Amino acid sequence: MFYTMRTAFLVLVLMTISACSSEMGATSNVEPAEKPARQMETTQQTMASTTTTSSPYAESIIKDERTGIIPSSLEIPAIGLKADIESVGLKENGEMAVTESFDTTGWFDKGYKPGEPGNAVIGGHVDSRNGPAVFYELDKLTEGDEVKVTSKSGDTRTFVVTGKKEYPWDDAPLKTIFGYTHRSSLNLITCTGDFDRSARNYSKRLVIYTELKT
Repeated sequence: MFYTMRTAFLVLVLMTISACSSEMGATSNVEPAEKPARQMETTQQTMASTTTTSSPYAESIIKDERTGIIPSSLEIPAIGLKADIESVGLKENGEMAVTESFDTTGWFDKGYKPGEPGNAVIGGHVDSRNGPAVFYELDKLTEGDEVKVTSKSGDTRTFVVTGKKEYPWDDAPLKTIFGYTHRSSLNLITCTGDFDRSARNYSKRLVIYTELKT
């Protein structure tokens, strides 16, 4: 019973703006003067050195080496949580799928990988008919708490909680939660609020925002 996504993908429209030169239709009867041979040779040498010599700033350019992982397990020491992570996609109705188990979490594999630029999303049930589920104590997290995700090969990414917020179940900011950001973010989602037994749905969604630890 965690956050469901109504839209399969967030579409970003990239508008390319090209600069046009002035109209070149006019002609002139005056022929351009020939450059002296020595001047032409100097110009060619200058152009050659400009295009073949490496930039003095090449070594100082900052490269983005952040890479994502396919998460296999989740650990949140502050609440004593250790759980497996399953990859989940979309239901036929376009909503984010959920895990069948109440003890595991689900990574939205149609979105971003934890560690790469963008908002990666992991959801988990808050409870079941038998009692608390995997994300039952998620609301106890505070800023500075660590969240660790690890791949099957043992590669780990550590995130730090930056904030948390509750949203009405049908009015959550999808772009903020699922969309692109230049930061490497991991958002944890579960249900909260009042439970509507007839609809079998909670009134709100809790989102824990985290960012990759530097």
